[in-house]
Amino acid sequence: MTSAALRKLALNDPRESIKKTWPLLFGLVFGIATWVILTGFTRGASNFVKERVGGSLPNRIRVSAAKSSFGPLALGGNLNEATVADCKKIPGVEAVYRQAHYPGPARMYAHFQTQNMVTDMILDGVDPECVAEQLPEPGQFVDSTTSQVPVVIPRIMLDVLNAGISSHTNLPNLSEDALIGRMFQMTVGVSSFAPGESTNINATIVGVSDQLGPNGPTVPLQWILRNAKKPVEYHTLTLKLAPGADLDSVLRETEKLHLAAPDLEMARKIGQASFFVQLLASGFALAILMVAAVGIASGFTVKVQLEQSDIGLYRSLGASRRDILGLFLVRAFWLGVRGALLGVLLGLFFGQVGATLILSLLPKALAKGVTLFAPSWLNLLAALGLTPLVPVAAAWLPAQRAAALEPGRILRGH
Repeated sequence: MTSAALRKLALNDPRESIKKTWPLLFGLVFGIATWVILTGFTRGASNFVKERVGGSLPNRIRVSAAKSSFGPLALGGNLNEATVADCKKIPGVEAVYRQAHYPGPARMYAHFQTQNMVTDMILDGVDPECVAEQLPEPGQFVDSTTSQVPVVIPRIMLDVLNAGISSHTNLPNLSEDALIGRMFQMTVGVSSFAPGESTNINATIVGVSDQLGPNGPTVPLQWILRNAKKPVEYHTLTLKLAPGADLDSVLRETEKLHLAAPDLEMARKIGQASFFVQLLASGFALAILMVAAVGIASGFTVKVQLEQSDIGLYRSLGASRRDILGLFLVRAFWLGVRGALLGVLLGLFFGQVGATLILSLLPKALAKGVTLFAPSWLNLLAALGLTPLVPVAAAWLPAQRAAALEPGRILRGH
């Protein structure tokens, strides 16, 4: 009997069908499916939070004046045109966009369907180029000398409204499409706690952007510079990086200017937390696979005992010890291949089903464009490539015992 014939026998043995080997497959499938689901959800949630914190445009860095504190005393610099000029000189920085609060109180009056809302707010201003890529019609977001002013809504403000305020009040959930083109009124110079001379403004929403941070409705910066009755100080600068720019080098230069990138630092912390959670998920899956390996080792030990007569027959027909060893290891490897494939497929299926179910429970505006389940191709390839080695390692000792059996003694019944 040739080695090729033994390998073919190992792969085509009806006793190695999924139905017959399911007890041995279960641990492998459960471990890999668990790993795919946990790491997929961890990575998806991490990407979602990092996008909400830092924005979805990868070539942007938001920086602000670095702050330090000595007890109750907080120290921090101001951002001005000199800072903007210094940032433009940094190698790798293509453009610098400014952002500032209106230096005074403001109030918003809104009406949607049958609901009315009046609230104090912070009116913000930004260079139009900062948000232009995310607006359906960028040309609409320009300085206006009339009472009709274009406004961009920060995405995080919309998320807070839908996930928090709307779910606890009678206010409806709002989507980006439903907001664009809507009008509301603002008054600047007055609020609930600061009465005084005010100016009425008719605002038109022209888009939603995740480049604005946790601020209020945002108008073109030039409008604020032109209408403010007090000096305007920038609170944030957005650096647009040139293609191929060295991020670490840019950050070192911003530190020399006493600037900090809190969004980027938060994103890094989220990434680190995600990495450790994925390590925990991998450890949990590994523990399941180790238990499965013990079961596979026991199963192959039983196989060797039940197939002693077959082993004796193979040896009498010319099979070597190495052939018998290979016969059982090929069976183990094939078991691992099927377990890996089934585990990955089931993990992807149940992960996607779970993500769809979770998103269906969230407000539609908050769930739009969100991918909660995002398994890594590297993880999937690792599962497919490494899982077959688990049953091979588990079956090694039983296979060695099978190879060591003497054909004569087996056939004589000893």
